[in-house]
Amino acid sequence: MEPVSINEYLNSSNPWTKRLLGMSDFQKKRDVQQVENEYNLDKYASLLRLDLPDMEAYKTKEFELGGSGPATPVAVSFGDSIFKMPLSLARTLFYKLIKERLDKYASEHFCELGCGYGYNLTYAGKSTYGGEYSRNAVKLAQKLGMEVTEFNYYESDHYNLIKPNSTVFTTHSIEQIPDATVIIDALEKQKDKINYVVHFEPTVLKERNNLLGMMRNKYMELNDYNRNLFEVIRNHPAIEVLEEEYDIIGINPLNSTNVITWKFKK
Repeated sequence: MEPVSINEYLNSSNPWTKRLLGMSDFQKKRDVQQVENEYNLDKYASLLRLDLPDMEAYKTKEFELGGSGPATPVAVSFGDSIFKMPLSLARTLFYKLIKERLDKYASEHFCELGCGYGYNLTYAGKSTYGGEYSRNAVKLAQKLGMEVTEFNYYESDHYNLIKPNSTVFTTHSIEQIPDATVIIDALEKQKDKINYVVHFEPTVLKERNNLLGMMRNKYMELNDYNRNLFEVIRNHPAIEVLEEEYDIIGINPLNSTNVITWKFKK
């Protein structure tokens, strides 16, 4: 790993430098159509057309379609420090985080909401299942032998897929939902089935008060990503927060992963 300064990372060749400074126009609207176009009709449709041998091959190809191979050097953040390393190492560290946290909060079943074609479920326990909005991702997951069904965060009855005695987790999927209130309200209706909830998610954080932190919040706002996941959880009277940690790792340093683990009060 090679240290990288924020000036090296946010230089003139990085398009986000001018966007964050307001020198270049950029604003997305994170609605269902945006998700449909960006994921179902683009990324997952492209993957579904391929015939690859296993889950890892599809994940490698997913990154390659985005322009990065295993040896491609990428900027990765740990807290407010940024390093350059091969994508393969960055991925290893990211999935190590997922496995360690899920092992700590294990249940009979693991359920990932917004699970794509199920890659993250391979780092959970033996009994895994999930829900995913993108139909092409669901088809690919089923092709790969994963128990994944169609799921929409905005449809309360879709949360009925959660099985009793489950740990529910999300990984960079609630970032697509600007207001997390609808998700927490729907999960509460399933609370008797849920032992723990673990979120590996970017979000706006009011606690960020240095330059990189404020730029991360601005990045979330310009992409219309989630604004309030931690705030909704902290303020919910029926929720007990077990752990929370900010900006643990960011394969995109502006979109770094926070972890919050919680459960419903009995």
